[in-house]
Amino acid sequence: MKVYTKIGDKGTTRTYTGKEIPKNDQIIVIGGKIDSLQASLDYAKLVLSDTEITLLIQNIQEKLWQSAGEISGEGIEKIKNPVNEEDITKLEEQIDKYNQKIDFFIRFTKETSARLNEARIRTRELEIAMTQMFREQKIRPELYKYINRLSDLIYVLACKEEKTTQK
Repeated sequence: MKVYTKIGDKGTTRTYTGKEIPKNDQIIVIGGKIDSLQASLDYAKLVLSDTEITLLIQNIQEKLWQSAGEISGEGIEKIKNPVNEEDITKLEEQIDKYNQKIDFFIRFTKETSARLNEARIRTRELEIAMTQMFREQKIRPELYKYINRLSDLIYVLACKEEKTTQK
């Protein structure tokens, strides 16, 4: 299989469903933001020593891959494990759990916390990119809320890592 298709040479690409759309279509922008967040989370996992947090991030990444498929045109009916209210509740529980162990508004000076903070920033960028489609009711409220909570969770994880890890 060739990696290059030459479709991009004219400023278009294909969605998972095969539909050809402009490379700057909001679906493609959001997909790129999800990819960027995934890479950032992968990078954070490389230096995390807390197995519980690493597993939490892996579960989040699975939800992000499912969400990318949903947004790209597959729709919720074809997604194996779409984001739901229970997922949002789980994030909130994790936020509450780790929020007990941190001080807010700290600078990130350690590698683990800085990498998690970068992932938080990429999550916020993803949320901003999703906002227009959410307001047009093209993104489910549960998915939008999940991304909003995710940035909060990653922030408290970064704070926790700053407080507890060595440089």
